[in-house]
Amino acid sequence: MLNAANLSDLPDEKFDAALMLGPLYHLLQEEERKAAVQELYRVTKREGVVYVAFRSRINMIMTSLQHPKQWRPHDNLNAIDEFSRTGIFNHSDKGRYTGAYFFDVDEIEPFMESHGFATIDLIGSTNIGVSLSEEQKQYWEQQGEEEYKKLTELLIRTAKDKSVLGMSSHLMYIGKKKSL
Repeated sequence: MLNAANLSDLPDEKFDAALMLGPLYHLLQEEERKAAVQELYRVTKREGVVYVAFRSRINMIMTSLQHPKQWRPHDNLNAIDEFSRTGIFNHSDKGRYTGAYFFDVDEIEPFMESHGFATIDLIGSTNIGVSLSEEQKQYWEQQGEEEYKKLTELLIRTAKDKSVLGMSSHLMYIGKKKSL
């Protein structure tokens, strides 16, 4: 099993494109996250594209407020407030979600760019469509295929909107390795 912070078994600039789908939110220490992104940079070819998953801190705050008993120790506001400052979460129920680091949305692009990547896009896995009830969704479906297609396009477009990204549980950073 590879360690994202140490990919020494892989040669420099091996991949045209690379995926990092989890390490950055399961590495609790900042130095480990930095090391993982430095390794991503090293193994990606010049001008190569990277796809990196992040977790949203605001989404976890919303989830904690909505379902406090499921996300202990976030069953009190002192713990939620501490999390909002640090981004570090450790589930207090044994066998539940592992420790994780949740990024502020505004941290993601500067973090990646400081490690040699140029931002192409940042999109959310969740969009404003999650706020629609089943009845509301049915209304738009009943308006016909063309109208429903427009709704889908609107939801995809707004998934990139900076004001909406925080509500998304997962974020996908798409970047390109800069030539130095």
